[in-house]
Amino acid sequence: MRRLHLVSAMYVSKGHSVEYIRNFCENLKSEYKITLHIASSALVEEPEGIEVNYTGVNYKKTEAQNFVKFSKLGPYLRALTKQRLSYNYYKQILSSRIDRDDLIYIMDYDVLPLTYFIQGLEKKGVKNIYLWVHNAKFKSKDLMYTGYKVIFKYFFNRKIINSIKGVVVNGDFIKESLLRNLSVSPEVIHKIQYPSKIQYDKIPKAKAREKLAIGLKENVVLFFGMLRKDKNLELAIQSIAKSKCNVKLIVAGSEASITKQDINRWVSKYELKECILDIDYISEEKMALYYSCSDLLILTYNLESGSQSGPLSLAREFELPAVVTNTGEIGKYVSENNVGLVADLEGKGSFTKQIDCFFNLSEEKRAYFENNLRKAKEKYSWESAKEKYLTLFNA
Repeated sequence: MRRLHLVSAMYVSKGHSVEYIRNFCENLKSEYKITLHIASSALVEEPEGIEVNYTGVNYKKTEAQNFVKFSKLGPYLRALTKQRLSYNYYKQILSSRIDRDDLIYIMDYDVLPLTYFIQGLEKKGVKNIYLWVHNAKFKSKDLMYTGYKVIFKYFFNRKIINSIKGVVVNGDFIKESLLRNLSVSPEVIHKIQYPSKIQYDKIPKAKAREKLAIGLKENVVLFFGMLRKDKNLELAIQSIAKSKCNVKLIVAGSEASITKQDINRWVSKYELKECILDIDYISEEKMALYYSCSDLLILTYNLESGSQSGPLSLAREFELPAVVTNTGEIGKYVSENNVGLVADLEGKGSFTKQIDCFFNLSEEKRAYFENNLRKAKEKYSWESAKEKYLTLFNA
């Protein structure tokens, strides 16, 4: 049985990495001898039935909330910290046992240390290196980010791509963006949609709402995930406050570049009357509760966003329709699969109009979305992803 090394510094950060890698291992451990390299010395949750290598590098130091106190400098200090710790993480992996016939799947990365890591793998004679590219954003109003992407393109095209056997992306938008911006062949890129499955199933809406003291006839919209500025939570609050459908908003997620104080200020500013805040790390049990009780997921991500969304993929698992910004992978996914509505971020009141449109839909149209969500759930399941990974790794 071939050994498959999973390289994910982000695994130690609570969030979608843990869920994804747990499911990845559950579905593929019968096919490969999996080793997960963990960026920590302290014990963390481990997927069952695989080997783990604790590298002793504390990547939890890079969590966004650790840099909130630095205000505008926070994102830049965080980026520098990630580069340093990633280098140390890769160095420790290279010192472990890796044979030339092993498979290496790099599931997240920082580009400058990645060059060092790729070169180290080449020295060991490793040929089967695969890279998951999550984000296709190459331009930004942020000059620092744009500068970083220029560096990324340089190193990717000259130092990385020739050593990569396959690049995994989550959809056509990201694939097309990579082909436009990088010197990569279409044959190297493999599309595997972001499957999502947590350890708790959907529960009846009435039961979920009873636990949260929400009336069964109330209109409920969920904003879920790490609270970052690029997700435009202020716009979500403003849009729902202006809705004519008496919408209750649930905001659930941990602080990053947005704090609970920011949210309370916006709630007061726009006079949002119905709001539930759970500003903390959200357990999978609570995730299931919030998704089960809601009518609609809202994603007001900015126009620069090019990646898929964990909360949106999880909504598919709970058969929850969404209203999202008509941009990037999220807009393309919702439109092509007809699993919700898209809004124009630059159109005045566009999200409010789409929220009101949703809550005024006929039962027939609601059933149409529900049917499409069930189809998407099967199409983008872990069973489907497993088959694609097997094809990729066995090529």
